[in-house]
Amino acid sequence: MRRTVLYIQGVARYGGAPESLYRLTTRLTRYRPLVATSRKGELTRRLDQSGVEFFTVRMGMWRKAKTWPRLPITLLHLYRRSRKEKVALIHCNTLWDSPYGVTLGRLLGVPVVTHVRNTFEREKIEKYMLDRVNMVLAVSRAVADPLREWGIPYQVVYNGVDLEVFSRKALSGEGVRRELGVGEAPLLLLPGRVDTTKGQREAIMAMKTVVKEVPQAVLVVVGETSRQEEGLTEELKALASRLGVGERVIFPGARKDMPAFYAAADVVIMPSLESAREGFGRVLIEAMAMGKATVATRTGGIPEVMMEGETGLLVPPGDVEALARAVVDLLRDEEKRKRMGERGYERVKRFFDLEKTVVQVEEVYEELLSP
Repeated sequence: MRRTVLYIQGVARYGGAPESLYRLTTRLTRYRPLVATSRKGELTRRLDQSGVEFFTVRMGMWRKAKTWPRLPITLLHLYRRSRKEKVALIHCNTLWDSPYGVTLGRLLGVPVVTHVRNTFEREKIEKYMLDRVNMVLAVSRAVADPLREWGIPYQVVYNGVDLEVFSRKALSGEGVRRELGVGEAPLLLLPGRVDTTKGQREAIMAMKTVVKEVPQAVLVVVGETSRQEEGLTEELKALASRLGVGERVIFPGARKDMPAFYAAADVVIMPSLESAREGFGRVLIEAMAMGKATVATRTGGIPEVMMEGETGLLVPPGDVEALARAVVDLLRDEEKRKRMGERGYERVKRFFDLEKTVVQVEEVYEELLSP
């Protein structure tokens, strides 16, 4: 009988962390996953389709005053469900979920794992009880380095990409290109949450230079706007219009058919700023799995994912002109794009295959649960 692992994912908005959780829980072989999240949404829809059990319980940000009145009720709900399901281990999917996991773990007497997906200062580590968990899973060495300095137990486990879903041979981007009305135009893809830290503004500014050099180029910004920055997409559209590239920038919104968008792209970009505190860069392994050359910023864990000059090009965060030059370089050199795409694909197979990630995570569970 497989032992049960409770996964806590407080933030309901779908993004890189919930995507990683979804992929992991659907591939576990030695453990039974049970997911607790704040409310129904894209994550629960996907879990339901895949047959992964879940339940919802209101979980606000632990340190916000408006969360405190409900904390006893929330913890009681989690405790009772965990006892009923005979939970053997708790896996917190982000730093923000860690206080719930640590408190529940103490009540149940079970080990707690926290996934850390971004870089954080010491203050956050202490406030969110990371020093009280049994093991931290860090998505890159950039995330792990501060943990080592502070004496927190960790293992580096890179995010993995499902090579059956992101299959460059099985997918075509023709349907996406028809839908967007871009024909054979050189297509830049910028996937991810629309947020001021993610570099969409800088990418649009770079397009002013790009279209001078490659007039037919199109930038496709795919993703939903952060709730904290409602209206940002409209601001970005206005910026593109002011710069004279309004017709060359397309915003399809959040999409469920991302593999097809990668298939349609010529180059995939990830121009995150330092303030994004990127721990890894899931966008990059998805692009590389699809055999696409990439351009990204030299920040956080990104340089661990890409091999500069081999699988893509790295530029300084916030450097609009450097971003434009790198994009133009790749758009003008099809052979270079193909070569980088092939090397990127080989790198994903070697280091970022989801199957490897699952094995590593289950080995951590085995170690913590062994007598």
